[in-house]
Amino acid sequence: MKSFYKYLLNFTIIFFCTSIHSQENHIGSCATEVPENFYEIENNNKESFDYYLNEYYNKKQSKFSTAITDVPAKIHIVTDTNGATNITENQIFAEIEEANSFLANSFLKITVCEDTNYIANNNLYDLDISDDQGELYAYNQPNIMNIYFVESINENTVAGYTYFPQNSQYYDVVVMDSQATTNTISSTLIHEFGHHFVLMHTHGSSNEPGSTDELVNGSNCATAGDRFCDTPADPLINSSNVSSVNCLYTGTATDAQGLYYDPDTSNIMSYSPDSCTDFFSDEQYAYMYAGYHVFRGTYYKCPSFYVDFTAEINESCDDYMTVNFTDLSFGATAWEWDVDGDDIVDYTEQNPTHVFTPGLYDVVLTIYNGGESITKVFPQFINFPSNLFETSKINLKLFIIDTNENTWEFKDSSDTVLYEGGPYEEAGEHNHEFDINPSECYTFTIYDSEGNGLGTSDWVFSNGTWSEANEFYELTTEEGDLVYTNTNFGSEESKLISTNYLNLNENNQNSVSIFPNPSENYIYIRYENISPESYKIFDVNGRLVYSKIINNNDDLLVDVSSYDRGLYFISIVSNQKVSNLKFLVK
Repeated sequence: MKSFYKYLLNFTIIFFCTSIHSQENHIGSCATEVPENFYEIENNNKESFDYYLNEYYNKKQSKFSTAITDVPAKIHIVTDTNGATNITENQIFAEIEEANSFLANSFLKITVCEDTNYIANNNLYDLDISDDQGELYAYNQPNIMNIYFVESINENTVAGYTYFPQNSQYYDVVVMDSQATTNTISSTLIHEFGHHFVLMHTHGSSNEPGSTDELVNGSNCATAGDRFCDTPADPLINSSNVSSVNCLYTGTATDAQGLYYDPDTSNIMSYSPDSCTDFFSDEQYAYMYAGYHVFRGTYYKCPSFYVDFTAEINESCDDYMTVNFTDLSFGATAWEWDVDGDDIVDYTEQNPTHVFTPGLYDVVLTIYNGGESITKVFPQFINFPSNLFETSKINLKLFIIDTNENTWEFKDSSDTVLYEGGPYEEAGEHNHEFDINPSECYTFTIYDSEGNGLGTSDWVFSNGTWSEANEFYELTTEEGDLVYTNTNFGSEESKLISTNYLNLNENNQNSVSIFPNPSENYIYIRYENISPESYKIFDVNGRLVYSKIINNNDDLLVDVSSYDRGLYFISIVSNQKVSNLKFLVK
């Protein structure tokens, strides 16, 4: 992320969508100024984007919360000095509501915060971008999307514009021509929201005729045009080659291989006539979701009504995590918490406590004040990998760039230091091995005296070449399974490692149990008095793996030979009681 913002300081991407008063079609082109290093910027931010793209597709499969995140916005209406304007708040709200019908597919919703700000200024009423934007942006509110509505932009030649994310809130704006907004068939506002959430035009980064580099056969779709493979190549369609009546493309342009283009004239991010545009592709929806969360979701909030909380996390060696949530929201009088991302409200108290089993969970908080509400999704906020490992050794690998900063220690359950190391006088890779025993709980703690927690990246020379490297540490089992890895942990971080897998059900007071545990092929459900009625098996992410009604003793034998190695949970129903047990598959 650091290198991404270093590049962002060097450029501004602005979109101008030109228009005539009738707004039936886009006339002219959007003056999209995409710098030469734009793709490099994307690559530098690839890890974060991939994280949220994966999150989006998991949401689509209902693996995580499908709650919609509110995107806070402040409305500014510029009037003449007498307070006159040709747009009303109701017209703006209606247009935003229409835009939200699309954004819901990205799990986003534009939410207007507080009262509209009216600006009586003749100069800004008829906006000249090059001369007046500094004066207009002086009205920006921090930490929010500022949407301005003016009577005209550049003498009615521009319908609206916005900016790609910058390392400055000066550019957290969308500016709209009021007439482009109020026209019944205009898609300019949702088009600008697409840009605000880092979508490019379907024809790519240049508005020059014939500059489209995407091939019709899609062979370079991931690196050319808009870089989406579910939007066909676009030769820069517009009202000159697309009918506003039947929306048919009548152009005869061919790509570099001589194939005729067959563009999608309905895509909102194209220059197709407004009467035709009513569609985003799934990849575009995914990218808007990621674009918001990576760049603006971290700080956008309504000034007097916003969602925030802290969490105190405590892990235990019996593979449970207790999390104490403390609400820090502003203006809330009621709360709804979905702490495990299953779209079910778990708590309505202000500061709940929840016990998690291993898994990856979204946390969703909705706050209320009278008839108003706002929701924020914290994607994969709880990341709790199992602490249970069946191994006799733990391996530690550290890659150090900043010397004499890092130390660590490895303790058992009695707080006895078994192993320790650092500080390191030499940069590079350092490896250590720890012998461990079964039925024990260990704690690995790493320290950084400078407080930047293995957060340094630099160019290093290795095997005859220079390459960029990042500091990190990694814990693995003797068998090579990853226990934990991290960088940028601050001043101190601890990780529990438990070998109590042989005693998973030792303290269970229910009348049912399972054996053997761990198992490679089968587990058997044992009971004392009353035969169980049914059971369900879940993986560490809480997904149902198998369920069965128990009709006879043969049903008590559970075949786990096809299961992946790891931790599972079995819920056994017996006499209207549920026993929740854990087992390991070797």
